[in-house]
Amino acid sequence: MRVAVVIVNFHAGEVLAETVRRAMLQPEVAELVVVDNGSAPGEVEAALAGHDPRRVRRLDLPENPGFAVACNRGVKLTESPWILFLNPDCWLPEHCLGALAKVAMPQSVLAVLGAALIDRDGHLDPASMRRDPSPLRAIATATGLDRYAWRWPWLQGIALPMGDNEAPRRVDAISGALMLVRREAFHAVGGFDEGYFMHAEDLDLCRRVRGLGFEVWCAPAVRVLHLKGVSSRRRRFRVAYAKHRSMLRYFEKFDALALAWPWRVLIRMGAWSRLLIELGRAAWPPRPA
Repeated sequence: MRVAVVIVNFHAGEVLAETVRRAMLQPEVAELVVVDNGSAPGEVEAALAGHDPRRVRRLDLPENPGFAVACNRGVKLTESPWILFLNPDCWLPEHCLGALAKVAMPQSVLAVLGAALIDRDGHLDPASMRRDPSPLRAIATATGLDRYAWRWPWLQGIALPMGDNEAPRRVDAISGALMLVRREAFHAVGGFDEGYFMHAEDLDLCRRVRGLGFEVWCAPAVRVLHLKGVSSRRRRFRVAYAKHRSMLRYFEKFDALALAWPWRVLIRMGAWSRLLIELGRAAWPPRPA
């Protein structure tokens, strides 16, 4: 397996250098591109210093056009048959891509593959394996009602429980923080939808890929540390706003319920109400105990 790594960076700081270092240690990586959306001077230079310039490149987008645009631009600079979209705060363990290759290569229809993303304490990121979002699933997740799905299945949330079974499996969607994509499928769907500034573009891509007959898989046995939020801490208000705009776009694109009156009004009221709550939390974070 030959892999091109595409990293979209925005003020990741010293974390980016370690992300690049770990990625370049993977034997499967043939090329790596850092797309910089307007970070501090010297940040990308420091991260790429000491690496083979024939294998690493940078692309500067100081206007910060968003994650989807940056990914698509980065892909255009590569040619490997597989593309790994990697957040600047995801640290690949040794032999990570080799383990993913063992899952991906035998499956001719597998087009997107993810791993189990964990934090420093070993807690699983629920975005690692997901169902297709719907307004009802989003409400169940946001309100915590999904905990009662064992009794009322219609209250299932977006996250798929991983359980103790670490066997690779088909899922609806995975996280864009670490997304291994077959180039053929990526081009077939036209890449990421650039109508998303950030958030939900990974859900959108997975859904469109499956619509062409390809499959999305997750390999839970492969665990990758995701520090999470290294870039977004600098812009909490903008992140919260973009996230909710993106989910509204997703629902209106894929869910007929979101287009029907009065559901459209209810969905928008719910989304914007939650946005106000998140903005309040960003403005007045809880004090440490």
